Amino acid sequence: MRIQRLAIIFFSGLLFHSGFLQAQERVLTIRVIAPANTPAKDTLQIVGSDLKWGDWFSRNGAKMKKESDSLWSYQAAFPVNSSLQFKITRGSYRSEAIYTGGGFPPNINITLAKDTTIVLRPVNWNDLIENSVTGTLKYHHNFDDVNLRFTRDVFVWLPPSYGKDPTRRYPVLYMQDGQNLFDAGMSGWFGKEWHADEVADSLIREKAVEEFIIVGISNTRDRWLEYSGLERGKMYVSFMATHLKPFIDKTYRTKADRNNTAVMGSSMGGLIAFYSVLWFPEVFSKAACLSSGFVYDEAKIMDKIATLPLPKQKLRVYLDCGDQQIDKYFLPDNERMYAVLKSKGIGEVVYTFEKGAEHNEKAWANRLWKPFLFLFGKK
Repeated sequence: MRIQRLAIIFFSGLLFHSGFLQAQERVLTIRVIAPANTPAKDTLQIVGSDLKWGDWFSRNGAKMKKESDSLWSYQAAFPVNSSLQFKITRGSYRSEAIYTGGGFPPNINITLAKDTTIVLRPVNWNDLIENSVTGTLKYHHNFDDVNLRFTRDVFVWLPPSYGKDPTRRYPVLYMQDGQNLFDAGMSGWFGKEWHADEVADSLIREKAVEEFIIVGISNTRDRWLEYSGLERGKMYVSFMATHLKPFIDKTYRTKADRNNTAVMGSSMGGLIAFYSVLWFPEVFSKAACLSSGFVYDEAKIMDKIATLPLPKQKLRVYLDCGDQQIDKYFLPDNERMYAVLKSKGIGEVVYTFEKGAEHNEKAWANRLWKPFLFLFGKK
């Protein structure tokens, strides 16, 4: 009898423990009513903050279940009061769900205090509503490097004659924040883009510049570190110079010498573009640095630039800055950098003050023709 009572007590304890654990979880149900133009062969996925969803930069999010032609569902349990953020995609940020007719959608946020059902009704998909690429754009997803923590997408824009003359080779421009360059549907900045494809195509057709290839490199959550003068910034520039560039030269018909290899960026991207020619002048001979964040550099380049040894190779450097928003704080050090580089006789350096210009994609798109002319203009 005593053994039976102990067994009953033990079993009751297990039931209580199991019930207690279950009570600490809440069920999240997500239902998506997909728009009519959703490709029939595609699968809806969830990417987000929980490990069940991979991570924000994964292409292997949690797959949803197709209930009918338009209804998709997903259900999972999470610890009570979990703070969750997620997005609905068809496999990548380029095919992310749009809810308001355009623009870059915010994360969906929820604190899971009780069992919850969320019903989402996207009106379209990024790649279907905002496909604004002019010309040919190639995609290389999840490009990695052993020295960098995160993979990234690489976009390669090809000039108009690329598919017509199989013997012709082209200079190459490596641009930072690649997801913001060509298509508002991919942009990480509220659906704004640089229109790099349209500007380059227009200048080429006007015969104002030599035809060139643009390689857009997406940023990651390590952007601040990778675009700085710190050790991870050196690793990032090394990735461009010793890993990505050989891949591009092997895959596409490029002019691989330093005189035909340029680098470009804005804000912190402009800073790392300058570091690229500083650290790898044998690879990059010219840089365009727009609204550069020299003042924000954790490595304090402005404290060192006056005495910093510069490359023996001749460089070509384009600098500019506006005077609105963050640019007004960046302006003094951009002017100082120009003065120092001119005094050191590094090669050719130009600077443009963009009066009234703000610190955003629209402002950089409006003047993008200037650095393109500087880098690849016909003499």
